[in-house]
This record gives sequence, structure tokens and C-alpha cells, in this order.
Amino acid sequence: ARDKVVAVSMVGSDGRREVYLLKTPNFTEVEGNTEFTIKFFDDEVEMLKKVYEVIEEYPIVATFNGDDFDMPYLRHRGEQLKIPKEKIPITLGREGASLRKGIHIDLYRLFNNKSIQVYAFDNKYREHTLEAIAQSLIGKGKVLIDKPISQLTSSELARYSFYDALLVHELLTFDDELLLKLLIVISRISRLPIEDVCRHGVSGWIKSLLYYEHRKRGYLIPRSDELIEEKGVISTKPVIEGKKYRGAIVVDPIPGVHFNVIVLDFASLYPSILKEWNLSYETVRCIHEECRDNIVPETTHWICKKRRGIQSELIGCLRDIRVRIYKPLSSDKNLQDLQRRWYGVVQRALKVFLNAAYGVFGFEGFSLYCPPVAESTTAIARYIFLETISKAKSMNVEVIYGDTDSLFLKAKNEEAIEEMLNWARKNLRLDLEIDKKYNYIVFSMRKKNYLGLTDKGVVDVKGLTGKKKHIPRFIKDAFEEMIRVLQEVKDEDSLREAKDTIREIVRTWYNKLKNGEFELQDLSFRVMLSRGVEKYVKTTPPHVKAARKLIQKGIQVSSGDIIEYVKTKDKDGVTPLQFARKDQVDVDKYVEYLTSTFEQVFDALDLDFEKIIGVTSLERFF
Repeated sequence: ARDKVVAVSMVGSDGRREVYLLKTPNFTEVEGNTEFTIKFFDDEVEMLKKVYEVIEEYPIVATFNGDDFDMPYLRHRGEQLKIPKEKIPITLGREGASLRKGIHIDLYRLFNNKSIQVYAFDNKYREHTLEAIAQSLIGKGKVLIDKPISQLTSSELARYSFYDALLVHELLTFDDELLLKLLIVISRISRLPIEDVCRHGVSGWIKSLLYYEHRKRGYLIPRSDELIEEKGVISTKPVIEGKKYRGAIVVDPIPGVHFNVIVLDFASLYPSILKEWNLSYETVRCIHEECRDNIVPETTHWICKKRRGIQSELIGCLRDIRVRIYKPLSSDKNLQDLQRRWYGVVQRALKVFLNAAYGVFGFEGFSLYCPPVAESTTAIARYIFLETISKAKSMNVEVIYGDTDSLFLKAKNEEAIEEMLNWARKNLRLDLEIDKKYNYIVFSMRKKNYLGLTDKGVVDVKGLTGKKKHIPRFIKDAFEEMIRVLQEVKDEDSLREAKDTIREIVRTWYNKLKNGEFELQDLSFRVMLSRGVEKYVKTTPPHVKAARKLIQKGIQVSSGDIIEYVKTKDKDGVTPLQFARKDQVDVDKYVEYLTSTFEQVFDALDLDFEKIIGVTSLERFF
């Protein structure tokens, strides 16, 4: 902590909107503003003491990367300036920074949690920067600067710093304090302090809950090495290289356009299997001879018939609470909006838990690691999936596509679908539900890639390049223009008209590329640097090449930075956006991206990109 702290910004729920600025030799006069109050300090010690006092006023203090940077720096800097330790309210531990009187929430660590990203926020953000997360969740971003922070004027620094603090506060409090409520619910379920919820992954939450229940019931907690020695057996061969055991089934899609498709989904499939099949580390491969005939399909494992497993009981209970109570209440139009939102928070928190409940037993870092539990769960899921497909075929219901716990079906009447739902409830003891209805859906040969228009008028796009966040704006705009056309399709006649319009769209965007009718900004890729440039040794991805060029120009880059680059015709093939020129652009490379983006949909629409743009079969060789 050798450098001075020159600016600290604070935004509070009580209306506090302050920036503390230290008058350094580089200090410049600050312009007046109405957004926040600026307090000037001649002495860094006095400024830090005031910051410490403010921190102690609040029961909750949120930061973004505060565990690893802000809080340790504030503490170490205070110690270096000989501020008495009792005046510094920050305590540093092995897992992060805590406060003497309040709770410290590091949003960076929380949003980095894959379960929070996927299950609580539906993958709305993909990069873990403050800019990316804020833009995705609250539609706002950081103040843009075109020079290093060290070169900002005092006014620019104050504004830049303040808006970072404002974004952190709004992320904590947006949507009626959704995130804060989510943390409290997860804390209560997991029996962990809120700070530990932020710092631990979902396996830590589940471990805490299971350990609590073991102690409450007076059970001995088994040692990891004992569990592995006793139950470290795997009996299925993985299909995907690098996996320990065989996973879920994906049914190949029938390529083409399909009208009136219904998607059936097993509600909380894996948690339901844990509950209904009594899966837990102590019940799979139990010691009782009389249980050995209770075989898990496709495996050599058996399940205990004499006692209920602790994991089965706990997860089954949480699953029922979510599916039977909180999920229906969260969409009950008879309730007030505030109530529905609260029920939505609870059901999301439960969803985060439930979706990781089976996987932790197949994670080697989990203290109750027991591969047969995870393997049995996926084996039973495959059995259920195949049984359901057989049932559909026996009723002349066409299976268009299937993945893990969802089936895309074409039925001649809805009575057949209703019969399937009742059959699943009676024979599988599972809830099979109608998840979506598509007016039409487009499948290519690729798995996990499709485009469809739901009966609510929403265009669903899964796994297609045109919807991925890092691709250039130019490609994305072209793709989205096609999506808007497909949104108007109602039947086969309107589909034929849409295909003619799409041909024109493709020609227009292709000609724009070839004629140089674009802005460089619209061709830039935006990719986050996940680690320091020096750590990329075996391979050098394009964004790393661009980052190295920035460093050569004297621009500092570090892990977490978003690198913007353009594909160019030099030997590296990339140039940072700020140094690129139009005449350097590798137009042919962008034509390739445009082609691959559209072809993912064109496979199913029976369209040929190269024919549309007039490329002959002979030209492909040159």
C-alpha cells in the first residue's frame, strides 16, 4: 500500500452521495455538480479516518472486488500511515475482508458464482466485470474514459469514482432489493453467514446445510477418504471425454421447420430423482444384503430400502417447498406485486440450491464426494427420459428433439399431451409439465441450437452465434434483422415470404461489408481477459494478441479488462480497435463470420448463403 488513496466514493441507502478527494500535487480545480457532494482533504490520514467512520455507520457495506483490493488496501494503507488499529474497522482473514461492526458483501465474488449467474439471473451476464454485470442487470454502465485513470483531472476522477460506487449500490438494491433478499434466503437455508454465502460456491452452501443436519441429528460425519474407499466405484463409461461417468441424453433434432410444437419439461428433475429414488451417500451401495436387488438402471449400484437418506430427505423437502408453494405463488396474479416478487426471490434461491444438489457428490472437492450418487442420478434420469420417449411414440406423438429433462413434441391433439402428464405422475412419480408452446420452431443438424416463435410472440434463440454477446455489432444487427422477419411468420405461406425477405437482408449486409459501408466500432469483438497476458503460454487467442499490442503501445491491461479488437490483414490477424484503420480490415474474415452465423439457421430453412450472395461452386476454390 505505497500509493496514496486519492479518491473514495460512497453511496448509501440514506441518501449519502459523497466523494472524498485528496489534494495532491496533481490536484486540479473541480467543477460544481448536483449529483454528489465532494469533500476535499489536505491530509490523507484525516481522509482515511473519515472513511473508516463512515464504514462503521452502516450495517452492510458492499464493494466490487473489495475482498481482494479495496478493503485490504484501506487497512494496509491506514497501518502504514500509523493510524491506530482500533480506528480501522476492517479485519482481514484467510477468505476475505470483514468489518468489525457490519457485514461486508463483495459483489464481484457473488456474481462470479456460477450458480448465481445461471440459476438466479438466467445467464443474463457472461463477463464478470462491473460494466458487463451492470449493463446486463440494470441497463447502466461505467463512465467511459479515453485515458488512464492516473491522467484524469480531479473532476473526471470524482465522477468516474462516484459512478462506480453508484453501480454497486444499485446492483445491491435493484428490483426491490432482490439481491439482498436472495442472500438472506440462501443464508437461512445454508446456515451460513451472509459474508460466507458470497465467498463460497454452492457446494459450500450444501455442505454447511448437510453438516448442520448431521450435528442436529447426532450423526457422525464421514471422512472423505473413508467415503472414497467404501463407495468410490463408477460403473458407466462417459460419452464426453474428461467426464467421470455418463451424463444426460440429447436426442438428435429433426432438421427443418416444425409448426405447433409443445415442450414438456420435468420439474426439478434431478432433485426429484434424489427424493423419489432415495439417493444419498449412505443409501447408495448400502451395507444391507437384502437391498442389493434394488438396482439403479444401467449401473451396478443399488439403493437402500430400509432407511431414508439424509440428502434425499433434505433436497426432497426443499424441492417440494419450491414446486408446490413458492413457484406457484410467484406467478399468482391474485397476489400483490410486492408479495409475488418476494415469493419469486425465495423460489430462485431454492432453485440455486436444488440445481447443484446432485452434482456436488460428483465434485472431488466436496467433502462428502460420492461418485455413485451423482452417477445414479444421471442413470435414472436417462431411464426416465427413454421411458417417456417410448410412451410418446406409443401414442403417435412425434419427438422432434430432446435434451436432459425437456422433450419437444408434435401431437395431433392436446389430449395426448395431457395423458402423458398423468402417466408420468402415476408411473414415474414425477411432475411432467408443459413448459412452452411454439407456433413454429427451426432446427438445424446441430444439437442445442434452435430458433422458435412461442405462442406469446417471443423469439427464442438457443446456442446460435448471432445471439452471443462477444460478436461484432455488425453481425448481430444483421442476425437480429432476420429474427424480426421470422417473428412475423404464422404459417407455411408466410414462411415462404419471410425466406424471400431474408435473402434480400443477406445480400444487403454482404454488400455493406464488401463496399466498406461500416464503422470500425461495429466490427469490433469484445472479449474479457480472464487472466494476465503473461499467463497465456500454450495458446494465444485473438484478444490476447490484441492485448499485447496495447501493452506495446504503452497501455496497461490486466485480468478482467475487456479487450476490443478488429480482424485485420496483418500477420497477427487482429488490431486493437483504437489503432485499427478501415483499409486494414480483413473483410473476407467477416464474410466468413456472417456466413457461419446465418448458416446455423439456413440449414433448417433450406437456404444457401453462398447461392444468395452469388458465389459459384468454382469460386469456392479460389
